[in-house]
Amino acid sequence: MYFSQIRVDPSNENTVYTAGVQSYKSTDGGKTWRTLQGQGHVDHHALWIDPNDSRHVMYGNDGSVDVSWDGGETWESLRSWAVGQPYHASVDLRRPYFVCTGLQDNGSWCGPSSVREGPILAQDWYRVGGGDGFYSQIDPTDWMILYSESQGGNMNRYNLRTGESQSIRPRAPLRPGQGPGGGGGGGGQFQNLTPEQQEAFRRGNIAPQPPEGTQFRWNWNTPMLLSPHNPSVIYVGGNRLFKSFNRGETWTMTGDLTKAIDRDTREIMGQKGTLPRCGRERSGACILSKHDGTSAWGTLVTIAESPLVPGVLWVGTDDGNVQVSKDGGATWTEVGKNIPGGTKEYYVSRVEASYFDAGTAYVSVDGHRHDDLRPYVWVTRDYGATWTSLAGNLPAYGNVNTVRQDPKNRNLIYLGTEFAFYASLDEGKSWQRFMTNLPGTRFDDVLVHPRDNDLVLSTHGRSIWIMDDVTPLQQLSAEVLAQDAHLFEARSAVAWRNDPTRSRSVTGNKNFRGENAPDGTAISYYLKSAASGDVKITIANAATGEVFRNLDGTREQGLNRVQWNLRGNPPPRQAGQAGGGGGGFGGQQQGPLARPALYKVTLTVGGRDYTRMVEVEEDRWLTER
Repeated sequence: MYFSQIRVDPSNENTVYTAGVQSYKSTDGGKTWRTLQGQGHVDHHALWIDPNDSRHVMYGNDGSVDVSWDGGETWESLRSWAVGQPYHASVDLRRPYFVCTGLQDNGSWCGPSSVREGPILAQDWYRVGGGDGFYSQIDPTDWMILYSESQGGNMNRYNLRTGESQSIRPRAPLRPGQGPGGGGGGGGQFQNLTPEQQEAFRRGNIAPQPPEGTQFRWNWNTPMLLSPHNPSVIYVGGNRLFKSFNRGETWTMTGDLTKAIDRDTREIMGQKGTLPRCGRERSGACILSKHDGTSAWGTLVTIAESPLVPGVLWVGTDDGNVQVSKDGGATWTEVGKNIPGGTKEYYVSRVEASYFDAGTAYVSVDGHRHDDLRPYVWVTRDYGATWTSLAGNLPAYGNVNTVRQDPKNRNLIYLGTEFAFYASLDEGKSWQRFMTNLPGTRFDDVLVHPRDNDLVLSTHGRSIWIMDDVTPLQQLSAEVLAQDAHLFEARSAVAWRNDPTRSRSVTGNKNFRGENAPDGTAISYYLKSAASGDVKITIANAATGEVFRNLDGTREQGLNRVQWNLRGNPPPRQAGQAGGGGGGFGGQQQGPLARPALYKVTLTVGGRDYTRMVEVEEDRWLTER
């Protein structure tokens, strides 16, 4: 068990605790054990015993942290911390938009990126899948249609409008007498199906039909992708690439795109594995070899389709293949062998197809399973014929989990490693740590919201983080950096309406409260040198010229950001007012809220004015839930 732990009480050598799927305690030096009851979750990874108080014990698990003050007799589960373990995220186009994600051993969930009033609460999230959650996808044309999956490629399509949930996992025909759990996909409540449904299940859902009983291999973290050209087209990866043109009702499949190595033939310390190849389900002693606990190897783990040209497909595998197809998957070329030094059978953690050139793709490779923690990331501009390393000035250690190109700036690349998050402004020639207030943790995935330009990060152990509005980075260029000052375009803002459903009474001190996005829009600008004088920002109605708000800007060299909360200038303080307004309770009065209209933003610095327009939109989406 990769997360097993044994801890001895520092104050009593006969008191021993263990951490694993379950937790156990011994008070006689390990001669006898009892299972600890009442913890909030299983799969315990961390264990601590207070050296000053043996009754104080803490377990860290896939559900958060459990604390006992009586030596494990009773437990308190702490669920107010953001310590989720998301693998990937997807976003919809609601306003505010929602994020869906899969969590280690906690299913799949969707929740708002921000809310109209108050903090984001736990009850704002709804569950869309069980098991260990991994990929999710949302139909960009209808957010009520979404896809989620659990471990080993068990995927479902959900219709939030009707409540319908349907398994869409690719299934080969069953052999006579073979049950739904006998390989090739399937499972579920087979006995609850009608005879007609059972017969359809036995026929499988792949055309043309593969031979009866065909076995597929599915990674623990099975990749799934909606085509950027047609949301009815879905790709999923086993040891083959499966493609559906009808939202997962039926599938086509490629040949095996992995190296197809039988791990049982591999020697470890002079010994070969002896157990037979496993089916898709892990149970009992079901392992690929007696040396390895992985239930499947030789599987696809990342899929990309060119946003420019339909049918230009890329896949990466957990055994080191990088394959490309220019004809929708009919034919494939293994181009990982062209990478300098090869992929060494390492895990291809991400393939990212460029938004700007069909032949360009970025690949990251993770070697930590081979005790290699160095960062590996490359780019090709000729469909994989040649590759250039982008590791550049990255730290010597920190395996790469994800690489993404910004969809609006070809030179802006994001990179997530085991230890930090990075950004490059020159297409990977050099990197800068992009941590700001981010926690030091593992970064598994990143996406850019296609409308709002937010960065959405999936971290292993610190949940989902969002950086609001990276528009300035998208507009940053050599030409901008050469100017003394530059005012960036501002993202449009929404004058949110009051939401009466947010008037919830939340009491106590241990409720989860997520940080809400700031109201309004950010006014961002660049200064080549720190300003010697005042920096002023004026916001006026574009139609009338009437000044609505005056703001003081920051003077720092580089990027600066001032948040306009859509409020106008506050009324002047009246003589004798207690504390300057606020009903006599202190605090300055707020100005009026901006009405939906077009506004002119003027930045004044160094004796010059720089102007942009920003739109304040009416909130037309209150009923969009």
